[in-house]
Amino acid sequence: MTENIMLEVQDLTIRFGGLVAVNAVNFQVPAGSIFGLIGPNGAGKTTLFNMISGVYAPTSGKVIFNGQEIQGRPPYKVNALGIARTYQNINLFKKMTVLENVMVGCHTKTHSGLFSSMLHTPKQRDVIKKCLGILDFMELGDKAELKASSLSYGEQRRLEISRALASEPKMLLLDEPAAGMNGAEKEDLQQTIRKIADKGITVLLVEHDMKLVMNVTHQICVISFGKRIAFGTPEEIQQNPDVIEAYLGGGLDV
Repeated sequence: MTENIMLEVQDLTIRFGGLVAVNAVNFQVPAGSIFGLIGPNGAGKTTLFNMISGVYAPTSGKVIFNGQEIQGRPPYKVNALGIARTYQNINLFKKMTVLENVMVGCHTKTHSGLFSSMLHTPKQRDVIKKCLGILDFMELGDKAELKASSLSYGEQRRLEISRALASEPKMLLLDEPAAGMNGAEKEDLQQTIRKIADKGITVLLVEHDMKLVMNVTHQICVISFGKRIAFGTPEEIQQNPDVIEAYLGGGLDV
């Protein structure tokens, strides 16, 4: 794992009316790492994701990606620079096939729209080949022609990640990817995240399942009530008294 910094968040703050949802948060994500962002419900984790990915413009502070300030840019421009993300709620085109869903994720690289991306021109045949390779990598290759709605819950999560990978990101933001998964699906997800990182893609992970976070991440930032309260390795975070207190005083369930 290189220590070159891919993403740096500097004093990132956002206010909604009188509410300060995220308050001067700082952290750095090394290139090639799996980085965890955790905290109790309502801590501001998804809001941070939304500022990094361009959904929200921060009130103040900076988001620096590969040395370039990106705060306030719209999501499609952030994606074009190399940041892709998934969401808490699965958001697939359920009536389209598995392959077609992944092809939609290619449009930022092919400069084609949703409907033109379905045409079988020579360029689009290359897109299909690429997307089938992604599906094979994500162990969904045998389901390429099935409707997305026919997949199991865990498979739909993997399909959403596949679609994000189709934009060829340098960094992948995963927002609670284990939500709703059973134990076996979570084990598969851990392996998937490691495989993605092994391909050189930096992963920034928001997740409530502490066992998964502790098993898969290299570094963790903890926020509570919009503020950073801890930063360190999984081992350091498990022993941090401020983190234990933030999780209702009961310790971390790992």
